[in-house]
Amino acid sequence: MLSPLKNCEQRSDQAEQLPVEKEAEQVLPDHVRPIDQSVLELLGRHRPRAGGESNGGDRALGMTVPEMTQQLEVTPTAVRQRLDRLAALQLIERHKESVGRGRPQYRYRLTALGKRYASANYADLASALWQELLDLPNPRQRVRVLQRVAERMGQGLKKNMPASGTVRDRMFAAAEALGKRKVSAEVKSLGHLPVLEVHSCPYPDLAESDESRQLCELEQKMLSEAIGQSVHLDCCRLDGHENCQFKLSDTTSASPEAS
Repeated sequence: MLSPLKNCEQRSDQAEQLPVEKEAEQVLPDHVRPIDQSVLELLGRHRPRAGGESNGGDRALGMTVPEMTQQLEVTPTAVRQRLDRLAALQLIERHKESVGRGRPQYRYRLTALGKRYASANYADLASALWQELLDLPNPRQRVRVLQRVAERMGQGLKKNMPASGTVRDRMFAAAEALGKRKVSAEVKSLGHLPVLEVHSCPYPDLAESDESRQLCELEQKMLSEAIGQSVHLDCCRLDGHENCQFKLSDTTSASPEAS
């Protein structure tokens, strides 16, 4: 169980945001505009043209601007603006398609990350699985399963961590990975130590109904596994704070490496 949080507001006031240039390079926006989401959903529903696999392979995948213009009932300029924003977020990619003489046309399709944003909502499934986990009659078994889930999730985030680097570097990588999962996060500096600040809860509905705070503990263990060093939840949105803040647990051993 997490211990009560104290004096978080005072420490939060002392936190200084790291240089904007570095943050902009590493942390993606945590959401997609609703008008851009319609493009992702359209591309997610799209299927290759009949016979496309034999006549063009990958070129048959995706949609052209005229095709999207017709489906979305907006202007080509509006479609291109949306595509530019989505491409900047690495949610779509385009491929040149030769169609006889004249200028080639481009087909746009979802990247692996884009498919995640355009996918169905699994909130009901997550809620049911979480409740079944909490209802396990054996407390030790429940703890072991939670630990394994946290480790597995942390290992998934760890794939985005740099092979070498400081704790600060790994925190930036974690913030970027969370951003790609639609969870807004950034790294701030508290003295010489980095602090991972999470602006939105990854599981808001589950967290609000979880009086035991086991979901918060799971997130804490997941981040510790990913970063490779123990962190603790110092501020929590559930306690009325504006953001959740994760600080290094062992600041003594982390000090030389964190900066």
